[in-house]
Amino acid sequence: MNKQLDIQFGEADGRPLKLDALAPTHVDGPFPTVLWLHGGGWQSGNKRNAIDGYLLDYLVSSGYLIVSAEYRLSSEATYPAQIHDVKAAIRWLRAESRVLDVDVDRIVVAGFSAGAHLTALAATPESVPALEGNCGSAGVPSNVCAAIAWAAPTDFLRNPAVEDTALNALIGEGDVSGEEKLLGGPVRENPDLAQLANPCAFASPDGPPVLVIHGTHDEVVPVSQADLLVDACEAAKTSVSYLRIRHGNHGGWRTGTPYPSDPGPREIEDWIVRFLDRCCRNKGDLGIMGRHTIAAPIPA
Repeated sequence: MNKQLDIQFGEADGRPLKLDALAPTHVDGPFPTVLWLHGGGWQSGNKRNAIDGYLLDYLVSSGYLIVSAEYRLSSEATYPAQIHDVKAAIRWLRAESRVLDVDVDRIVVAGFSAGAHLTALAATPESVPALEGNCGSAGVPSNVCAAIAWAAPTDFLRNPAVEDTALNALIGEGDVSGEEKLLGGPVRENPDLAQLANPCAFASPDGPPVLVIHGTHDEVVPVSQADLLVDACEAAKTSVSYLRIRHGNHGGWRTGTPYPSDPGPREIEDWIVRFLDRCCRNKGDLGIMGRHTIAAPIPA
């Protein structure tokens, strides 16, 4: 694998925005590319987590270029700064495709948890100017060919874990939700901003295919958030694949398994590769579109 680190793709409020990349060496480019967005409740995590943890090596082995991009955390800026950063990364991949040998027609955005929320937003059509921002590569399209949202918060106004933080196992007693920190105040007091952060509101027949992955016993983001996104996609005639992990926790493992448990289950990784191959390599339906349920595995 060919690793490149700390490549600048934009700038926000004088702060450089950077990405890391892992490229396959067993196949030639230009490469179908997966732009990965890390989790961490919009408050923590960084672009290097997946790279140093070898969490995405299975995608590189399958011939995909992996680009892990940073975005401003809620301690640095409130929403919509984060989606502006993501859109800037997509535009840079298109504008500077030769730097990493990117196939501009096969760019997929993917992420986990908070990163999955931004992923679902990044899959919206460009007809929503408020989501675009101006952090770099102005005038370049920000569309993607597919999106993968794993354990994504979606509709903050209909997320029970926002108001009852006891439903989020990662929030300490007396703390406020990550959604509140992202919006800069209580969700109920910022309904317009919460709606701008709701990917369900932007589902469109013009949107790319979406893979939604969620555990039915997610202890951080209730599975109802995934149900809302899939319902919205189906109503809007967006092509969607929904993988429900029966008895799965936030990381996709069987309930009771401590989170985080890395890497993710092989069953989910296989599903992701099949979805990517369908969207990027024209391999047909592969039996993955529509709604599906698999049993959550137990770590070996």
